[in-house]
Amino acid sequence: MKIFQFLRDWSEVWPLLIPLIIILIYRPKGHNLKWLIFYVITAFILNFLAIFFIEYYYLVPNWANNGNNIFYNLHSFVLTIFFSLYIITVRKYKYVAFLKALIIIYLAFVLVNFAFWEPPQILSTRHFTAGSIVLLICCMFYFFRSIIEESQTNWLKHPTFIICAAVCLYEAITFFIFLFIYPMYNRTYNKDLSFAFLMMRIYQVIFVVFCILLALALYQSKKQQDTAGSA
Repeated sequence: MKIFQFLRDWSEVWPLLIPLIIILIYRPKGHNLKWLIFYVITAFILNFLAIFFIEYYYLVPNWANNGNNIFYNLHSFVLTIFFSLYIITVRKYKYVAFLKALIIIYLAFVLVNFAFWEPPQILSTRHFTAGSIVLLICCMFYFFRSIIEESQTNWLKHPTFIICAAVCLYEAITFFIFLFIYPMYNRTYNKDLSFAFLMMRIYQVIFVVFCILLALALYQSKKQQDTAGSA
């Protein structure tokens, strides 16, 4: 039972080992894939620190006792920036200037939010919501662009399609979780926290699915590279 407890407690860390192993073993290459690789490495470090600060709080220095929310905020920022850059650069879009402007607006929002509205030590639902909106818009642009193209591509095996589907699934669910996590927590505080805990369990499950799909996309990228190289 201890192993299941360990896996549950560290369920925001070990799933990232799945795409990380794919990266280390198959070494997918590509100008666009660097954003995904950067994300996997950075997210693993941030999530490890976030859980470490909870599980081993007695080892954390006094100056860092403000909590681990800063790592979750950083993870959301890294997720939004790296995946939006990947989606924008992976193909040509008709309104690419709009997508670039969207990222610039997001960066400005992050600076203003944490400089004037909320300290980075607080889990920012505004920040999570803004990041979700940016990623969902980028994914919609990719899907619309793919629909209007006449192509014989098997989208179920296409790396970028898998990634955009994974991002949409992840953001569509976590958007509502982080939007209502504080209101639900305040409403059930000292009463019944079961629903708040349930939402976090759902988040952990969807994060595992997200990492599996990311690993699958990286593996498919490597297969496409090998096929193109042998052709």
